[in-house]
Amino acid sequence: MLVTSLNTGVRLVLFDVFDPATTADRMATHGPTMLGSAVPFFRAFLDAERRSGSALLTNVRGCVGGGAPIPGEVNQDLIDTFGVAGVVGAYGLTEFPNCTCEWFDGPHVGRDVGPAGPGVEARVVDRELQLRGTQCFLGYVDESLNAAAFTDDGWFRTGDLAEIDEDKRIRIVGRLKDVVIRNAENISATEVEEAVLFHDAVADVAVIGLPDSRTGERVCAAIVLTPGATIDVPTLANHCIQLGLAKYKCPEQIVVLEAIERNSMGKIQKDKVRDAVLHAIQMRKE
Repeated sequence: MLVTSLNTGVRLVLFDVFDPATTADRMATHGPTMLGSAVPFFRAFLDAERRSGSALLTNVRGCVGGGAPIPGEVNQDLIDTFGVAGVVGAYGLTEFPNCTCEWFDGPHVGRDVGPAGPGVEARVVDRELQLRGTQCFLGYVDESLNAAAFTDDGWFRTGDLAEIDEDKRIRIVGRLKDVVIRNAENISATEVEEAVLFHDAVADVAVIGLPDSRTGERVCAAIVLTPGATIDVPTLANHCIQLGLAKYKCPEQIVVLEAIERNSMGKIQKDKVRDAVLHAIQMRKE
């Protein structure tokens, strides 16, 4: 965002920290036209707008997301509250920033992260997204890490599972290591999360694999419910199948949590979610 602002003359206001209780109000004094970029920030903007009676962030024309998939209900709230087309998907890494982005007036906003940007080449090899371009970093300080980071022909290995369609648009479907291995089949946790998030009863979700004596691992959905909602495994599985998710990928277990732990960029902290799930299961047994 800093480089883009310097190149285009866009006004960019920087804050030392993000405080969900106060930052949105402070931002409003500058009349922002674009909001981003992850779930915790969007929730704070929506809460502040509701408190103000829809009179706070009145100049917003677009929302850009990155860091983690945006829950369906958050995306819809942003559409209803600010009149935007949806959360425009963007993708990048510390090692390779500003790789892709959708257009605000593009088709199916929020469906994917758009095509590779100018000067960026993208390909998928063994389901992994690989990139090549001028903004790619030169390598790690610890040079022993570079062999695994780059292919023999010089492409950067992102570690993200992706699909590239006939229009060259890129869809991130998961992390190479964020998979559940059930009956020797690799199941992308992100793919399952995206399907589960479209259920009206689900406010947030994280999918993990739990040990299973029969299948090796089973798909467990850690869910934060919307107020007053309930859900069971058959209902959720049927919902996922209707959205096109294969039956063997559907959650076999649901654990309800009060919150899904995320980092400052909105990415799910799977280790903390796993600990919370195991604790909840243990409490049930007691």
